[in-house]
Amino acid sequence: MDIKQFEAFWADRQPDRTDLAEFWSRRAQSFNTHSAEADSSAYRRDLVAKVAARAKVGKADAVLDIGCGPGRHALIFAGLAGKVEGFDIAPGMIEYANKNAQQAGMENARFHVLDWDTADLKQLGWQKRFQLVFASRTPAVYDRVTLEKMTEASRGYCCLITQVTGDNSVRRELAPVVGATNDDDYTRRGLYCAFNILWLQGYYPEVEYLERTWDSECPLEEAIVMYTRHFNSRGQLSEVQEIALADKLCAMSKNGMVHETGSSRVAMLFWNANL
Repeated sequence: MDIKQFEAFWADRQPDRTDLAEFWSRRAQSFNTHSAEADSSAYRRDLVAKVAARAKVGKADAVLDIGCGPGRHALIFAGLAGKVEGFDIAPGMIEYANKNAQQAGMENARFHVLDWDTADLKQLGWQKRFQLVFASRTPAVYDRVTLEKMTEASRGYCCLITQVTGDNSVRRELAPVVGATNDDDYTRRGLYCAFNILWLQGYYPEVEYLERTWDSECPLEEAIVMYTRHFNSRGQLSEVQEIALADKLCAMSKNGMVHETGSSRVAMLFWNANL
């Protein structure tokens, strides 16, 4: 396969970008809360330390965090780098990122609302600006163009973290309700295409796999929005299926909260932006 074929293959699994900013803003509060939990924080600290060391990030360097959410990764990078730029398409996420930066006293971390898909790197002054361009499990990098922007913004290294397999207790119970099947092949496609596009462009991407488990809960209303969107991204649900999904989540909830446990394998795709 050539680059255009990988580009087309990746396009077959494009995420649902409809109302993306609103969706993630609605999730901002619980996302911020969960990301502050001890297990999540420890995992993130280890990950950032590993990536920063590999990218040779120092106090004179700048880091770009694409789809930064509430800024948890970015603020750890801020303790290692001279400057960190973090952005997200969701204003709600950036609100929390700014609050978290203020609480942490990290004045070298700046957060703003931005859509990576339409970002003009020349206008922003970001061409070959960053020692590390980092994107962790974000829908912002979803095709060849948004992948190539990572390389264009980097004067050193890039790191793209994406899920390749996963098990979620709630999704497992909902799958029969909406007629869904295992979607690991669908999930892995982004990594497969990104690796091969980079390889065919002359880079030497490396992949490392990381394992993670979690235990969390979210409000019922948010769970209905989140899981409906998830299964719609795999194929449009009928109105009947959406109602059945909501009813099942209501039955699973306790005191207005939906509890989930899960495990996942994520891939850390790392490459030197200088051929």
